[in-house]
Formats: sequence, C-alpha cells, structure tokens
Amino acid sequence: MSTILLVGLLSACGSDDKASADKEETNKEETTKEQKSDVYSGKELEKYNAYVELSNAVNMEFLEAQSQYFQDYSDENGKYKKPSNDNYPPIRAVGLTTNALEDANKYLDKSPSFAADKEAAKLVKDLDKDSKTLTELDNYYRSKGYIDDNFKKGETLHNDFLKSSETTNKDIKAFNEKMSKLIDKQQEAAAKEMKDAGELTVYNVNNFITQAEKLITTLESQGINASNVLDTDLAAYEDVYNQFTKSYDELIKASKDEKQLKKEELTEDDLSSIINSANTTKADASSLLNRLKKKEAISQADIESPSFINTVEGTPERLMESYNKLVDDYNTFINSPF
Repeated sequence: MSTILLVGLLSACGSDDKASADKEETNKEETTKEQKSDVYSGKELEKYNAYVELSNAVNMEFLEAQSQYFQDYSDENGKYKKPSNDNYPPIRAVGLTTNALEDANKYLDKSPSFAADKEAAKLVKDLDKDSKTLTELDNYYRSKGYIDDNFKKGETLHNDFLKSSETTNKDIKAFNEKMSKLIDKQQEAAAKEMKDAGELTVYNVNNFITQAEKLITTLESQGINASNVLDTDLAAYEDVYNQFTKSYDELIKASKDEKQLKKEELTEDDLSSIINSANTTKADASSLLNRLKKKEAISQADIESPSFINTVEGTPERLMESYNKLVDDYNTFINSPF
C-alpha cells in the first residue's frame, strides 16, 4: 500500500488576484469549509501523513528487506544458512522505515484519535526491534564477525529475527487493513470536494494517482517483487491496469482542455511535471504487463543487485519508483501558488 501523502486539495491552486478579497471574510469562509469537510487538515493531516509514511516505508522497503534476507540466509525450512566462500549477500538498509518510525511515534498518543492507533502502536514496537536486528546483522557480516565466533551470533540473530517476524507480519497486515479503509475514505472525500468545487483537472490528476496506487496494491497484496514477479496474478493485474490506462487517457485529455484549465487558472506548463511523471508511470506499468504476458523472468544478477533493481525495466520496484516520483510531483503541484 503506497499512498498520496497530502490531502489538503481544495484551494491548492489559484492566482494571487484572489487574495485581494477581504482577508477576515476569507478566513471565516475557509474555517466554515474545513469544519464541514471530511478531508483532513491541520493536526489530523499531520498525523495521517505520518501514518501513511509508515505504511509506505513498511510496504515498499521493510518487507522487501525482510524477504530478501530470508531468501539469502535461510534454507527451505527457514533454518539459518551460512554464507559460502566468505561472500555474504548484502542486507538491505531500512532507513526509510527507521525515519517513518520516529515520525509516527510522535503521534501515537496524540489527538485526534484514529482507528489505526492501536495497530500503529504495536507495529512501531515490532519494527523498532526488527530494524535494529537487521542493522546488527549487517554490521556483523560487514565486520566479518563470523570469523571470530564461527557464525554463532549470526545464527542467534537469525533465529530471533525469524521468530519476531511472525508477529511483525501479522501486525503489518492488521495495520494495512485499517490504513486501507482510512485512505480510501480520505481519497473519496477529497475527490468529492474537487468535483464539487469544479476542479476537474485536479480531480483527473488525483484519479490517475489513485488508479496507479491500485496497481501497486494489487502487487503488494500478492507479495510480488522482482524475485517472484512471474507469480503475479496476470488477470488481476490486467483488470486494474485497464482502469489505470483509462484514467491516464482522461488525464491527458484534461491537461489539454484549455477552457477548463482557464477556469481553474491553470496552464499546460503548470501540469508539465505531473504529465511527465504520469507518462513514466504509465510506461513502467505497461512494461511490467508486457513482461508478465511474455513470462520473462528477471535475471538473477539483477535480483542480487537490490540497490539497482528499481532501474530494471518491467519490475515492480521500478513501477514503485516512478509512482513515488509521481506522488512527490503531485504534492508539489497542489501546494504551488499558481
């Protein structure tokens, strides 16, 4: 699950001429609108974004690091497997997860309360322990500590990580389920407000990102990454892909609708970064579909280079990379003083 971080969509775009109206009256109107709005703002938005960042980090970084570790250091029964020939597979860093944990932890006991608070608290505790274990394992192999103790510490850390991962994965699933409902509700509320306000161009941008997110979610729900990409349910992916391409076509059409752009005080240039990112995301989603249809597995050399896998065409990691860039450009766009 990877999502849009900012949902304060209304009044994100507009010219400075509108600011010439009486400031006090404007503030009153905005306050009234916020009171009636189901879209988060203020402290609610800050907490929501922190939880979304945690969700993003867990699903796009931590789970992949966990999966790659067990693939490299476990046998078919999950038991510890010693590296051979003094060459140990690299252990993926989880810096995004660590940062997200710190941010989310600030809001766990703060108002307003969210339906995901209980699940977030459990997950923060789990991930704090597991991320430290991964770091300790990384340090152990980098320093060649196994020479000193004949892999004893490596095996102990492995068994600890294996046991804790059972709890962590259950808590990730519970957190994802709560966040999915929360995110869907926010996106629906934001879309309604955009339509009601006549911001149809921004609505089409948001809809495209939502459909792209559904592609990502389809892959994540199946536990798909570069190493098992051909296990993807092709029919499920293609079904979501068709809606995704439809939203892409609608976005491109909207970006060229001069009459509507003028109503929203936008130009094609204002949308250039969004459109560029949308093109890249569309291309990466299409490349992945093409790989699935042709049943082309990703080379072992690419799989064993986790730092570069997001550059390999037709991988879930590359699609995630382009999607995240799209989200970043969108968040910049809606907060730009056009």
